[in-house]
Amino acid sequence: MNVLTLNTKGGVGKSFVSTQILPLAFYRNDANINIFEVDNNNKTTLNTEVIEFLNLDVNNIDKILLDVQFSDNINVIDSGGGDDTKAVIKALAENGVEIDVFIVPVLKDFEVTKNLLDTINLIKQHYDNAKIVVALNKVVNDAKNEFIYFFGNEELGVNGIVNKLDDNIAIVAIKDYNEIDIIKNLHKTTALDAILQYKDVIENESQYKQKWIKEAKEFSDDKNEQREYFADKMKKLLLIKRLNNIKNNIQEIFNKVIG
Repeated sequence: MNVLTLNTKGGVGKSFVSTQILPLAFYRNDANINIFEVDNNNKTTLNTEVIEFLNLDVNNIDKILLDVQFSDNINVIDSGGGDDTKAVIKALAENGVEIDVFIVPVLKDFEVTKNLLDTINLIKQHYDNAKIVVALNKVVNDAKNEFIYFFGNEELGVNGIVNKLDDNIAIVAIKDYNEIDIIKNLHKTTALDAILQYKDVIENESQYKQKWIKEAKEFSDDKNEQREYFADKMKKLLLIKRLNNIKNNIQEIFNKVIG
């Protein structure tokens, strides 16, 4: 499966969607995930055991073409903004690389929303019958109230662009998940890595709680230190359980629009 994340406007969260959201959305049964980051201005550095990262500059696109064409893995191509996006999609199309789905992240501000139509037109120039998903990124509460330049707001006199989109273009809302932000910034890894590393703990929670109590007593004779040791373990477990719920929610959202 080949996925291209793109927007000719920079700073819309393409890397966040590619490295954190899409691995959760498409991961199934020990699948191998490759992320090709084609961006001369931004390089993601995350510790991961389940995702293969390849950072490329725009002049090295041939590496993508070879790897994607001969791969049965989940391949996420994260294209930089502006001319980077145009160069990447042109090279993929000219070399006959099939893209199963195009993900276009957008934020709620006016300029990014206006630019969305240009990105969609760029996709259609190179790929007929493209499956396109617009990802409303960093939704806090309600997408329709927050993305007024996308959906419009009659009370405020704002005409949205949603009615200019083809009926076959899907729309998904990606929330502003604190849990993923913590995993990314404090633990320097991906949400998928964290979930898979704690899979056995989630499935055998009661046994691990007993194990941690025993470890706490062995760690120190001081009751406060024992409680602190156990509390730290439980905080991490709570974070991972929340991430696992987020994964299930994201998979459900993408299954509805992609299948």
